[in-house]
Amino acid sequence: MTEKEEEKSMDCVSDQEREIAQLALSEFQKGNYSACLQNIHKLEVRTFDLKVAHNKLVAEYYKNDLRSTETFQKNLAAFYSQFKLRLEKLDDVDHCVAHYNQAVLLYHQKQYTQAIRIMERVYKFIEPMDENLAQQVGLLLVELQMSTKQLDKASGLLSFLENQLFHSHPVILKQGEKPAKVIDKDKKMCTVSSTTIDQFKKKLQMYKARCFLMKHSLGAASEEIEKIEEQSEMTIAARFLRANLLYLQGNCEAAMEILNGISSEADFGSSDESYNVILYNNLGTIYHAMGKYHLACHHYQKAIKADIELIQKEKPLYRLGSSRYHELIYNLGISLLHAGRSADAFDCLIIAVRRYHRNSRLWLRLAECCIHVHKESNEIDFNIPKEMKVGVEMIGTKKHQKIVLTKNLSNDKKYSVEGEPYAVPVPTLEFASLCLRNAYLLLPSDTTSPIPLLLIPGVTPPAPPPSPGPAPSVPLSPNSVSALKNSILASSAYVCLCLGDYVLALEHARNLLSQSKLLGAHRLLGHLYAAEALVFLDKIADALEHLNPENVKDIALHFPVSEILDESDNVANNPPSKWFPTNLISARAVIHYNTAVCKTLRGQFDQADGLFKQIWKDCRSNSKVPARLIMLVIYIELQLGHPDVARSLIKEYS
Repeated sequence: MTEKEEEKSMDCVSDQEREIAQLALSEFQKGNYSACLQNIHKLEVRTFDLKVAHNKLVAEYYKNDLRSTETFQKNLAAFYSQFKLRLEKLDDVDHCVAHYNQAVLLYHQKQYTQAIRIMERVYKFIEPMDENLAQQVGLLLVELQMSTKQLDKASGLLSFLENQLFHSHPVILKQGEKPAKVIDKDKKMCTVSSTTIDQFKKKLQMYKARCFLMKHSLGAASEEIEKIEEQSEMTIAARFLRANLLYLQGNCEAAMEILNGISSEADFGSSDESYNVILYNNLGTIYHAMGKYHLACHHYQKAIKADIELIQKEKPLYRLGSSRYHELIYNLGISLLHAGRSADAFDCLIIAVRRYHRNSRLWLRLAECCIHVHKESNEIDFNIPKEMKVGVEMIGTKKHQKIVLTKNLSNDKKYSVEGEPYAVPVPTLEFASLCLRNAYLLLPSDTTSPIPLLLIPGVTPPAPPPSPGPAPSVPLSPNSVSALKNSILASSAYVCLCLGDYVLALEHARNLLSQSKLLGAHRLLGHLYAAEALVFLDKIADALEHLNPENVKDIALHFPVSEILDESDNVANNPPSKWFPTNLISARAVIHYNTAVCKTLRGQFDQADGLFKQIWKDCRSNSKVPARLIMLVIYIELQLGHPDVARSLIKEYS
């Protein structure tokens, strides 16, 4: 049979065949799939009919409760081959349903890039498409774009769907977007019931609220959530949205009150989300924002347990992608890191990075775990305990008596000079160096080429490669990218100093100081690390240039409000800062101490002694000074010929 004859035969449907088809549809909508298949079998004489073959596959899949996904996928591939369907040659609206189903499969299998490629092609046929299918196509494309964090495109598509279906004014497209075909509203609305339209409106509102929350557009999100709450009862989904909004606004107590009102027994029924998992995860996130990291870990562990119980069961299609294990293990790792359990955090994040291996921030967190295992905090170096003993032993008697001083006042770990393997995933500084290299290479690009919403007719571009980003988190703002880059450079300089690679440490420190956007804390670290590297390279004069106290005006950990260009930076859900030193006086005391070390190395003991007097003066004004200061003062007093002063210090701290 030729193609023309085949098309003619498909158009020629007898009354009896049409009646059977209607019966099959009726039984399918009732959920009576066996009766539906019986009617479809009566139509199998139409071997050339693509719709009959496709509907048979779908009905069989539904009959098996959407559990035989692998079989359905194989049958769908055979169906494509039988009817010679190719996405690149899609030119018939009747073929869109098969491609749509293929995209649904890929979505639930979390193969979002391939699914988007299919849906963007299918979306071109939205004008002649059946209204119900057109709505499903639009919502699936929105869901895919949100899943891949293409929030601007998802927001634009939502505006398009809302304006074209419910309003008379034209859509205003952003620069770079391709105009879509206008739907004849009057012609299409008559085929859809008012109930269907109301349901679609509610879905659009939910998507818009989610999208605004992900973009951190809190004002717009609040308006949408209020509309949802006015038009419907407070469903569980609406409560989660409201709690999310309050959390982003920094009102953690109110968010927790809403979440505690949701029963932990709530199940997801026919949806692809487990409310139990979401509830425990969200409670953990709120506790983390409040600085209660151990409580956060407890709730994340409960969420992981619920998630594991979920994935052990045989799952229908809509639950294939319901597991949130890697996101939960990521959150748990972050809270463990903040709780000071760095080794446990490393074990969690090393699992998460297998899934999100292109996440620059995750690689930085892994490096931070390694650094904290090496040295938990630098605050201990500023504590001068009363029980500290400078002298550890007395040798000889009377005028021949000698005092043996301690070798080290701090509990710093002496790092092995022997080479350690870099690629072994254990919390060492060598592995931290590898993590930081990956983090720097995977930094999000400052410039991204715009991708049109719809494919250009006649042109089939290749699927875009996955770009580096903070998945599973939302895209970073420009200020966040700058802060991330600076953190990576500062950590890289520190690790190189610890490993004895002073040339590379100096390169990282100078790179850090050359950044156009630099927080006060990063500026301080950049100058200190550069100075230390130069001292080890025997360039003390250059080191002293970095130790000018005027180089550091503040030790801010966040950009000032005047420099915030993106509303997402106004989100108030960051946990309390634990960075040390906590004030500018203590920071400058560190600079003075390091300057004194340089002066001592050059034999300028009088100048070093003057700096120590300045440090002690600052110490009285509620600031902390490095504990190593005591040993250096004793050494300088001895060099200046003041043994009595040195003895009194030794007696005081022994």
